[in-house]
Amino acid sequence: MIFKKLYLQDFGVFGGGFERNTIDLQPREKDGSLRPIILFGGLNGAGKTTTLTAVRLALYGRQSLGKAITTTRYHDFLADSVHKSRNQLLAPNTAAVQLDFDFGRRGEVIDYTIKRSWSKNGNNIIELLEIYQNGELIKGLTDEQKQSFLNELIPIGVADLFFFDGEKIAELAEDDNNAVLADAIDRLLGIDIINRLKADLSVYLRNQKKDKMPEDVQTQINVFEAIYKKQYGLYQEALSNLETKKIVHTDLMAKKERQLQTVNELGGAWASSRQSEEAKEIKLREEKINLINQIKALLADASPLSLAKVQIQALMQQLKAEQQAKKERLVEDELNSRIEAIKKSLLSSLGNDYKEEIESSFTAQKIQPSSAVEIIHDISDSEFNRLQHIIDNVVPKQQEELKTLSSRLEKIEGELEAIGINISRAPDEKRIESYVAELSETNKQIGAIETELEQHKKEAKNALKLAMDALRKLRDHEKQYNVSSSVTKGISLAENTRGLLSQFAAQTRKRRIATLEKEFLKSFSKLARKDDLLIKARINSETYSVTLLDNNGNAVEKQKLSAGEKQIFAIAMLEALGRTSGKALPIIIDTPLGRLDSKHRKNLVRNYFPTASHQVLILSTDTEVDEDFYQELAPDISHAFEVTYDPEAGCSSYNEGYFWRS
Repeated sequence: MIFKKLYLQDFGVFGGGFERNTIDLQPREKDGSLRPIILFGGLNGAGKTTTLTAVRLALYGRQSLGKAITTTRYHDFLADSVHKSRNQLLAPNTAAVQLDFDFGRRGEVIDYTIKRSWSKNGNNIIELLEIYQNGELIKGLTDEQKQSFLNELIPIGVADLFFFDGEKIAELAEDDNNAVLADAIDRLLGIDIINRLKADLSVYLRNQKKDKMPEDVQTQINVFEAIYKKQYGLYQEALSNLETKKIVHTDLMAKKERQLQTVNELGGAWASSRQSEEAKEIKLREEKINLINQIKALLADASPLSLAKVQIQALMQQLKAEQQAKKERLVEDELNSRIEAIKKSLLSSLGNDYKEEIESSFTAQKIQPSSAVEIIHDISDSEFNRLQHIIDNVVPKQQEELKTLSSRLEKIEGELEAIGINISRAPDEKRIESYVAELSETNKQIGAIETELEQHKKEAKNALKLAMDALRKLRDHEKQYNVSSSVTKGISLAENTRGLLSQFAAQTRKRRIATLEKEFLKSFSKLARKDDLLIKARINSETYSVTLLDNNGNAVEKQKLSAGEKQIFAIAMLEALGRTSGKALPIIIDTPLGRLDSKHRKNLVRNYFPTASHQVLILSTDTEVDEDFYQELAPDISHAFEVTYDPEAGCSSYNEGYFWRS
């Protein structure tokens, strides 16, 4: 099978008709060889994933959205997928996808064209599916028959192994209870159809045997059967709602990415914070005024004394010397006063006869001034102590405070300058007001959808529990009152057929799983790094539990694998499943490298993409397949497209080229 062209008309983010949105998917021949890789590059939200969505929708319609999707939910998806134009006066009410491909059957290559179109008529959706074979419209088939025809060409269970995205890889990588792998194997082998046939036979047997049971037992069985049908119906409805909401959630997240890109390109990143920036500016200016006042107060106090350290030091030395000199002179005056008093007392006692000797003796003993320091300032001791405290304690403390305040003031000046720049960058609010409102509304929708997702999960869980309880009671009553005495031929054949179906399913699983294990080892060996564990997979054909074994046959817990090894495990398993299917289909893989380290990416680029299929469509961002990886892939790249989103027009377009290559 070869995809040739994909056409989009007003689908998702792609506005316009087929002539504007035609994508050439057919591998081209270069340098004498046919190159398999067609590369699609685009930023998140630009619409590159739409390629995968459009292919799946064209082929499978409602089934492309998952299991148990109701017609109402499918129509809601189609209605939401009609492009919402910004520039057109009349919004489109129709959309379409068309896929051209060649398909080999019994040695003959047949050209097919599938066109799926739909239009909104009030609250209704009118869908039209057209299939052309070798240019001729296939007529005479109902819509169900047309879809069955497509399902026969490419069963959806097989297509899931060839058209997948990074989320599918992540699900399989973290599939600890084997549910994802079990579903993939069942759909690959058609076991799901066998199980459905067995269930139908069980219903037939139950209805046949019910007539032979007592009336009261029949009544009880009818009650349990009604409860089971009701609860299982609610379970399926909840699952359908869950899948639909997941699709809506994914679309809303992509829409949000586009709206964010638009707002940011218009300067919205600055506008969104303008109000907070302005509030911050007011607060900083108030703090600045307060700081300036504090600094002024310090400058009006003792802190300026720190600017005259030499002079202050000399002053204090002089004051200390003066204080010492004054103390010494005080002592001298006191001693001289005492000496004078003693002299007078002696003169009074001895009389004037000894006056000359006494005067001479006391004059020799009189204390002369010992300090030559000149008293200039003559301050009191309390004034000196206060000045000493100011110089030794107050000035250093105020100097440290001044330093801290000045540093904070300088920082505030820088912040105010940055805020001023940010505010100046912000565009006029009126210019982006509508875009911001749209983004806000999308965020509200996302919040509401996430709440609904949780609610649907709870509803599904509760309904399934009640359904299983009713089914268990139903089977208990059937076993208790099973009538074997008058088994009809139809009942006998149905029971035998059900047993044969179980044996057939078991034998089919064993054969295919053995092949799957061999293919997995081949795939994992070529994708793993040298320092990865070289593991084998043993898959239980009954439970689908996977046992990983190292070279020595020792079991390896999947949880102990590195994140990169888990991703490689998942990709290797998908490739192995695809090869086991025996189908030669194109591969479409969306964002395959986002969770891998550089070495695992390199192995995937070198050893998987070039040989994965005869046609490989890779949907990537510029950080996944970057310039280095592009060079690695270049010998196998047929051509490339860049998906670009125009925020003014509100739509995307495919342009041949890849980011830095036109």
